[in-house]
Amino acid sequence: MYQALVQQKVARGYAKAALRLGATTAQYRPASLTAPMETVHATFLAAFNDDKAFGFARPALWGKPAVFGLFDTTDVQSGDLLTCAGENYFVARLEPFRPPLCMLCNRVVSIAGQSGQGSTNGDGAACTDVGASDGYGTAGDTSAQTTLASSWPVFIQIKGKGSPTGDGIPGSIKAADYEMLLPVMPGFIPTVEMAVTTDLGTTYTVTAVEPSQYGNRCLMSVRQV
Repeated sequence: MYQALVQQKVARGYAKAALRLGATTAQYRPASLTAPMETVHATFLAAFNDDKAFGFARPALWGKPAVFGLFDTTDVQSGDLLTCAGENYFVARLEPFRPPLCMLCNRVVSIAGQSGQGSTNGDGAACTDVGASDGYGTAGDTSAQTTLASSWPVFIQIKGKGSPTGDGIPGSIKAADYEMLLPVMPGFIPTVEMAVTTDLGTTYTVTAVEPSQYGNRCLMSVRQV
């Protein structure tokens, strides 16, 4: 009882601070995998900073997408999508008395796979190893896959230098590994060998998935052909 009361006061305090420091923000609560930002859930003022004390001493750092949100948290939950000042964010974590942890996004993606693949409700569930990897980042031909999710804001960055592909012959091309951070998605978790295509037209193959209450962390490789 006391926790809920204190949280209400904290949320109102964040809202008052955002009135002076924030910019107009649209909040979306995805109900569809193919149109997550179709309907605005609410609008409010918000500001974001990589310092939980909101000192606003510096901008978010390159390659460090985690920021804290300063806004009314009365009706906010993990997985909500936010647009503010031309930037996309998703809410990764919300706990009492603390500012919400948000991820600054840099790409918008669609995800393709076999029909039913990735479903968490058992409807038409398919084997997650469909299109086993051939070692060249070409597995899972997109022409044989169905778009399962589209228009999702995410964060993608190079994770490592990669490893030799193919048969390990000296001189084999090394493809970089990429990390993608996805918000919590309704009734869906990405699986290995799915195809991820960005708004720039780059297509990746998912090689590993770490689902959590924060969202989904995926490792990917670029499809070379």
